[in-house]
Amino acid sequence: MNAVLKLELFVGLLVSFTLLGILIWSIKKGGFDDSKRMMDGVFFDSEDDLRDAVNRENKQKALRTKKQEELEKKAKKQE
Repeated sequence: MNAVLKLELFVGLLVSFTLLGILIWSIKKGGFDDSKRMMDGVFFDSEDDLRDAVNRENKQKALRTKKQEELEKKAKKQE
């Protein structure tokens, strides 16, 4: 009976530490860095709302890129 208890304890600890290692690895790899997209899933219930949110985000990225390109062109002209 004592051997079975030790085996159960060993297997339980092994599984627990394995899961903890996977969690730490995933955090280090950035698996949980996309909080904005996860929060969009909470705030926007339907698929249409999610598509609108993604389109809005893509438009903002495009505007930022365009603005950055314009600034780079101005900097080249001033040289």
